[in-house]
Amino acid sequence: MRLTEKEIMQSLRSAGDRYAPLLIDNLAEQVYMPDGCQVDAIIGFSIRNGPSFKAVAEIVSASTPQTILMGTRLLAACVAFDKEPDRIPLLVAPYIGAKQAKILADRGISWIDLSGNMSITVSNRIYIERAGKPNSFPDNAAIKKVFEGTSSLVSRALLLEPEGFSSLYEIVDFISARDGNITLSTVSKVLKSLEEELLINRSKSLISVPDPEKLMERLVEGHKNSTERKRRRTYRFSIGNMQQLNAGVVGICKDYLACGFYAAQIKGLAVADKITIFVKDVEQFRRKAEEKLVSITPDAEFGNLIIIETSDPGVWFNPGWRVVDSVVDDIELYLEMMVDTPRGPKIAEQLKQRILKKSDNG
Repeated sequence: MRLTEKEIMQSLRSAGDRYAPLLIDNLAEQVYMPDGCQVDAIIGFSIRNGPSFKAVAEIVSASTPQTILMGTRLLAACVAFDKEPDRIPLLVAPYIGAKQAKILADRGISWIDLSGNMSITVSNRIYIERAGKPNSFPDNAAIKKVFEGTSSLVSRALLLEPEGFSSLYEIVDFISARDGNITLSTVSKVLKSLEEELLINRSKSLISVPDPEKLMERLVEGHKNSTERKRRRTYRFSIGNMQQLNAGVVGICKDYLACGFYAAQIKGLAVADKITIFVKDVEQFRRKAEEKLVSITPDAEFGNLIIIETSDPGVWFNPGWRVVDSVVDDIELYLEMMVDTPRGPKIAEQLKQRILKKSDNG
């Protein structure tokens, strides 16, 4: 549950030595500036056995990049005509992460959080920086798992459609047409989170991505932590050759997808010595293969066919269905390669450029 502004004020009043050698001497709430702008607080600070100063403070209960950015704009407007010496703009939040700290630094705004971190600059007289203390208020973090499972399909769709979407309904239809399944409610929640993280631009008529590379970085983070990826089960079999498998299962090709380095080979990016495929149900796949007179034999040690069983929605989204090869799309393969060290990241970089080029070209 998020702290209220009143609770944040109370925490500041009872800070004690939390920010030592910085001390909070006094705090006045809801103060009007000379130009009529109302600020959340004017806070008097001092350095133990040293100088003192005042801060015009804006308090935010949720430290998303969007709220931080809005806070900096409000502070800038309120202090623009402030004539009092040694009074600095200051943003206060339960926790300020690295991304939010950079936003504040880029705009010359000092800050302090309730977790004990801070960055204070008073002209050329005072500079204090303290970072690295963990978030004491994790409930204030951004919505979790936006870049995993079904939720990740929204970001993937935005990367695949660089011109953007005109509505939530259009995103749902786009995902459904590419073998994804998502509700309007989920799309709405994901977009809200992406907007708070400043990862999308959103107006009444357009939803788009200003920085596709940054969005891809967040998808990689989500993929590394994904519970769906960790739940995958891997089996090893022997088979004569992939041509035999493809020839035998034509007509049921949607039951498997080439992945890993084998998929990279199909896309002309690598050479693979093993066949690796995703399936939704390994036993069902074996039965269908045997019905087509394709024999695959369990071989845990030397098998050249690796079957990974998964229901991860990201795997089965936007696949390449072809008569000869059924393969994961570029975004899914990019995510796989990023976690398949040490060789994978080199292939991932090639895929990244391919994906970004599509975004640049529309």
